[in-house]
Amino acid sequence: MSDWHDPWTGAARKRPRDDGRIDGFDGLDGDAGAWSTPAPDPGAPLPPFRPSLSLQRKRFAIDLPDASTATVDVDHLSGRASLYRDARHVRTCDMPVRFPLGSDSTEVAASRYGMQRIHLISAGGGQRCLDPAPGTPEHRRAQLSRQHPRVGRALAAGAVIVLTVNLILLAPQLLELVTHLPLWANRFTPFVSPVDLPTWANTALTITAGLAGIERALTFRHHRLLDAETNGIGS
Repeated sequence: MSDWHDPWTGAARKRPRDDGRIDGFDGLDGDAGAWSTPAPDPGAPLPPFRPSLSLQRKRFAIDLPDASTATVDVDHLSGRASLYRDARHVRTCDMPVRFPLGSDSTEVAASRYGMQRIHLISAGGGQRCLDPAPGTPEHRRAQLSRQHPRVGRALAAGAVIVLTVNLILLAPQLLELVTHLPLWANRFTPFVSPVDLPTWANTALTITAGLAGIERALTFRHHRLLDAETNGIGS
């Protein structure tokens, strides 16, 4: 588990540290593996998915041309994804990662609220999203859209509206905050935001943006600008 695999080239790169800890949580526990389960042994069977761990784990599967089934099990706490072939463990890598599957491959990348990319890439360049496993939030969200398409479309549109409003209202306030820092203010004229909302309003906007981010992650929607706030800059 000392290699990071580039999601576009598949090249392995050494990490400066790979002890199972989550960045920003150092010192909370002396046990390096306390925040996530160890990587499965090669050939280990795929464990049952427990809905109680839906906030920590995600699972997706797809049938391959050779009649086998590829399953990707994602551990958000450790930032790792595990590939299973016909319910047997093949490998575990840090995300983002590209798992080779013969002439095809599977790209796996996570955002702050869920999956940003979980696609099978064919040798000809075609792409197909893996199917969420039963019991996962993504599977329940897909069922909602199938059974109640109008509700599904309304939720998707509402998430876009919420994130657009957040971008319009919060971005100027954030820019004002940044330009009033001494590093900028001592050299340039600070920006004055035309928007000045009370704390409770900004808190409400942040919470709704989080919910909108979850909705878009569950439906595998992502836009570089629109989702910048919920994904985190540079994620």
